[in-house]
Amino acid sequence: MQKIIICDDEITIRTGLMELIGKHYPKLVIAGAASNGYEAVQLILDHHPDVVLMDINMPGLSGLEVMEKTGMQSPQTKFIVLSGYSEFEYAQKAIRLKVFDYLLKPVDRRKLLETVGQALNLSLQEEIAAAKSAPETETSLGSDAVQYVYRNYRNPDLSLSMISETLHVSSSYLSRIMRKETGMSFSEFLTKVRMETAISILNSCPEISMLKVSEETGYRNQHYFCKVFRQYTGQTSTEYRNALIKK
Repeated sequence: MQKIIICDDEITIRTGLMELIGKHYPKLVIAGAASNGYEAVQLILDHHPDVVLMDINMPGLSGLEVMEKTGMQSPQTKFIVLSGYSEFEYAQKAIRLKVFDYLLKPVDRRKLLETVGQALNLSLQEEIAAAKSAPETETSLGSDAVQYVYRNYRNPDLSLSMISETLHVSSSYLSRIMRKETGMSFSEFLTKVRMETAISILNSCPEISMLKVSEETGYRNQHYFCKVFRQYTGQTSTEYRNALIKK
């Protein structure tokens, strides 16, 4: 559900705004009301509301300072500034902070409700657009991760964290995307790529040493390579190579 936070240092105004908003938007959650700038920052960071009604003249931190402190952490929030100040410098700074609208007190109720409705509608449209683009983004990310493994499987230090850092996402998120893309965990997929490569090398050149095959497939230790090979194929690497030579 969509959420709104109301920030004003005057209790009568806060109460009046809460009643007005609650009456006209009964499905809208009023996540909190702040009487000073510090409370406003905490509420915004805790709830990441869709809309904030923000008085500029707040104790502690001004409304503009609140927006500066929360803009990066809650970029989707739409700020509607309520102010008794008509000086151009306030409006100018509010515009730079990408305020949704700037309303001068005393605020016309109809105009306020209309502005809140527009902000909520824009927030909803952005949320829908983001939801539609997410599968496409995940597909692209999964494909990039898979291609990274194919290009770098020879690197014995290749890890999920290395790829996540390269693609600028968290390891846990990338792990979920790769499982969705390949049907396997990262380690399972990496083992598959390395083992299928080893099998391909042996098929094309059965006489090659196992040390060379292990090096070509990203294993520092030949004995560990042979152990993984047996687990993957059900045969030792020597048995597999001998069967190829007999053919």
